[in-house]
Amino acid sequence: MRLGIDTTLSKRIAQLAIPVIIGMLTETLVNHVDTILVSRLPGNVGIDGVAAIWLSLPVFWAIGGFFASLQVGTQALVARRFGENRPEEAGKVLTNSLAVALFAGAAASAAGWFVIPKLFPLLNPNPEVVRLGSEYCQIRMLNIFSMVITFSFKGFFDAIGKTYVHMAASIAMNIVNLCLAVLLVYGLWSFPRLEVAGSAVATLCATYVGLFVMLGWAVKGNYRKVFTYFRLRNLNRHVMWEVVRLSFPSGLASIFLMSGFVFFLWVMGHLGSAPALLDPLGFLPLSGPVLRNLDLVRPDLATSASGVMLSILTLVFLTSFAFGTATATLVGQSLGAKKPELAERFGWESAKLGIYVMGTVGLLLIAFPRTFLSIFTNKPDVIEFAVPSLRLMGSVTGLVSAGLVLVQALYGAGNPKFVMKAQMLLHFGCLIPLSYVLGVGLGLGMFGTWAAAAVYAILLSSVMAWKFHQGRWKQIQI
Repeated sequence: MRLGIDTTLSKRIAQLAIPVIIGMLTETLVNHVDTILVSRLPGNVGIDGVAAIWLSLPVFWAIGGFFASLQVGTQALVARRFGENRPEEAGKVLTNSLAVALFAGAAASAAGWFVIPKLFPLLNPNPEVVRLGSEYCQIRMLNIFSMVITFSFKGFFDAIGKTYVHMAASIAMNIVNLCLAVLLVYGLWSFPRLEVAGSAVATLCATYVGLFVMLGWAVKGNYRKVFTYFRLRNLNRHVMWEVVRLSFPSGLASIFLMSGFVFFLWVMGHLGSAPALLDPLGFLPLSGPVLRNLDLVRPDLATSASGVMLSILTLVFLTSFAFGTATATLVGQSLGAKKPELAERFGWESAKLGIYVMGTVGLLLIAFPRTFLSIFTNKPDVIEFAVPSLRLMGSVTGLVSAGLVLVQALYGAGNPKFVMKAQMLLHFGCLIPLSYVLGVGLGLGMFGTWAAAAVYAILLSSVMAWKFHQGRWKQIQI
């Protein structure tokens, strides 16, 4: 692998990735809008409401993300058939993916609605947070039906290189969500004041708007004539099984990811006795008297600082997933066209782009951490507390990006089982135990937990690079 950039390949990757970045950024705004509007409600409603929302999101994404993984199988199969120049077979994949999505989405929404009230009391001892969170999350569970169908469409359009379709749906969805959330949270004009539940209702309506945008694009004559989907004769149990077979490991990987995230936040809440000191450079934890008037690690301070860091690092994750989506499409299409060497070049080129682009961002995080942190918080204690950990993560952002890109490349090649197994081992064998040992056991506090995340990132990128370099994925037939 050469270190230089291949401009021809890079331009093709960027053409597919940029709409994905825009679409994913607008999607993240949905959750931020909910949080911002609810936080401005008077009294404890705002405080408990924000806690309820953040408690709901990992639950929602663990369940919703599992079923939305249908996108992975759909994209891999459609890209392969499209590369083989068999558009009708690509359309058959979409038809069967939608059939699975209709059933799975309805079942997941119904199950989530009934399970959430029993689950939430186990997640938080505050009865008001439980009440608000149960109501909010129950409504969000109804999103899963539209979400799963939307992601099936997304997998199809991404696979044929039309990544801008989901971008348009995401923009429309965000506009609707913002307008409805303001009206329903605060009860403006003749709309009812639903407060926390209002933000969930707004999101529910917005997701269906996004689905209708995707559907509107799909029914265009030029697509229907070429791909011949939406026909009952295209329903095929074997194709359905292939979609599920390729998607299921990715769904499990999503659950592992959310489980690790929930445990990561749990560790942050158990740092009450861990001293975290900073050296003069603000980079390493030391023992001794606390520097810069920072007392013992407080769980609330660690949680707040980590939340701010996650907001910043979202840029890294989203950009990397966007490069990864483009890579999955190009790898799948190249394999379908019987050009495995080109598929490999696309994979490495995307990984290099991730390293260079996100590595540059990482250098900026190391050099100017307070500047970035001050965008999301004006609390000096939180900013100073987050500086060492943000600098640490800045040093590995390039590797994080490369690892996530190669994960998607292997998905596009039809090798989700390896990714799932690797994620399971790295989460339960590295991230979860190491974050507790370093953060709580050895008393390194928040820096220790983020050090575990850095180790996880290094291992993930190394394992994925090793697997991709092996090249066995080139022989996978799907």
